[in-house]
Amino acid sequence: MSVVSYTESGWDTQEERWDDWEDEEMNMPMKCLFCTHMFQSPILLFRHVKQSHGFDFLKTRTALGLDFYQSMRVVNYIRTLGMSDPNFGSVSGFVIDGSEAFINDDAYLKPAIPEDSLLYALDELDLDDTASVGSYSAGSSARTPKAEDPESPRERELLACIRKLEQQVGLRERENKFIADQFDEYRQMVKRQFYDGIDTGAKQDDSSVDGNQPEGSDYYFNSYAGNDIHMQMLQDKVRTEGYRDFMYGNKDLFQGKVVLDVGCGTGILSMFAARAGAARVIAVDNSDIIHKARANVIENGLDGVITLIKGRIEELELPVPQVDIIISEWMGYFLLFEAMLDSVLVARDRFLAPGGLLAPSASYVYVTAISDAEYMSDRANYWNNVYGFKMSAMKETGPIKEADVDVIPSSAVVATRALVAEIDHGTTTPTALDFSSPFVVQATQDATIHALLGYFDVAFSRVQATPGPSREDLESAVYADGTVAPKALWKQPESSMGGFTTGPHGTPTHWKQTVFVLREPIVAAAGDELHGHFTCKKSTTNPRELDLEITYFHVPAAMKDQLELARQNAVCQKYQLR
Repeated sequence: MSVVSYTESGWDTQEERWDDWEDEEMNMPMKCLFCTHMFQSPILLFRHVKQSHGFDFLKTRTALGLDFYQSMRVVNYIRTLGMSDPNFGSVSGFVIDGSEAFINDDAYLKPAIPEDSLLYALDELDLDDTASVGSYSAGSSARTPKAEDPESPRERELLACIRKLEQQVGLRERENKFIADQFDEYRQMVKRQFYDGIDTGAKQDDSSVDGNQPEGSDYYFNSYAGNDIHMQMLQDKVRTEGYRDFMYGNKDLFQGKVVLDVGCGTGILSMFAARAGAARVIAVDNSDIIHKARANVIENGLDGVITLIKGRIEELELPVPQVDIIISEWMGYFLLFEAMLDSVLVARDRFLAPGGLLAPSASYVYVTAISDAEYMSDRANYWNNVYGFKMSAMKETGPIKEADVDVIPSSAVVATRALVAEIDHGTTTPTALDFSSPFVVQATQDATIHALLGYFDVAFSRVQATPGPSREDLESAVYADGTVAPKALWKQPESSMGGFTTGPHGTPTHWKQTVFVLREPIVAAAGDELHGHFTCKKSTTNPRELDLEITYFHVPAAMKDQLELARQNAVCQKYQLR
């Protein structure tokens, strides 16, 4: 017979590559079909399923003659049942007879659990119930035909390498199929969203932001499907630790309660609630991040407490009639950008039990004035000199300016702050979130005022009915000066609230602050005032965006008794937050 020429070192290198690949692809832990137990071997897994849950998968597969794809559908079907019913793990005696429709339903070819390594093992192992656990090997292949005994050690080595190569090719083909299936699903989703129209002619609930959504509005949910935006939010310690500290510091509130997490993202708030003692947590998100959240919950052993549901809170039904607490991190730039609070209010009206709690329970929007020549040079006047060239055409010239979102140092603040919106999450309505409010800020030093600055605070309360501070308290110097952080309302000994600020006097957050550059700077002396009226409402073209209008006028200290005269120089500016 002919002899294949090779070098020992060449084969050794190739063997190492195959071994490394096997370790990565085939030795991943495998989750039980019914409970949270993990196994390194599919034989061990299926023996556990038979002994603990009464379902003999191996015998059923052989008796019904299920092929690889039918076996995959069975696994995914069972996993889907487990994810939709938290009590499914206690089921015993689960059986199938081969007549079930799901066995040939391609919808169950899509992995119910991302990167489910058990699916790969189905075809790569000889799943014979009589096989011994010790005989399991990640490199064994059910498809390689049996050959006559090799004549020499070298031939046996060659045959082993051929089988490994067959195994590698087979797995890659199936991975490609999975990718193709997912791409096809994505393509269909894009077609539905951007070409078939969305909710055309459908009757919408006036209490929800969805009543005036433009075509393609699901882009909002898709924007939260990636990792980067969630990493940014999780790394915001003010935000994440604010929620964590409230839940961990008030475990008696959560003990034995049913909690709803609206817009759960990665599931971090749901897991905080579970660790705080909640009996059940229902996590809802309309973004595909829900699939990763489910994996996070399973990985941390909390799938017995947390139920994850994909969908819009305005449309879906919960597995419980009422919840005791609603948690949600819904805030956007300038608090109301993205209009997610509307969805939380719908959840409140549909599902929150009487006397229930929302976390956070209240929020406050403020404006102040800043003097920041460096900011104006870097942003507002950037186009005046770009490497020695003027680019005036790049400047905003229309009647509406874009509000900027940036981190402004506390040293730039040159005035007191004014409260322009106070929102009680327990009683407000979506309509009331469009607000209009007068304001007065007083210059604390001689300064050139370049812009108004907006930001928000949120507060957590143990009881939703707990009244917040008065407007006078919120606008007083104790809250407005540079030492506001330790003196904020949730830091007061007599306060029953917790919370955090996004203002320039606090630790910077991913919300930053919102900058409204004035048409012309105002030269003010200490004690001068800026009077005005602030209006904020949802955009008519996209209700997740904001249209803002600020009317303001300068009142020198010597003219405080001549407001009508000063008002004659009032300026009205319009802004967009996009």
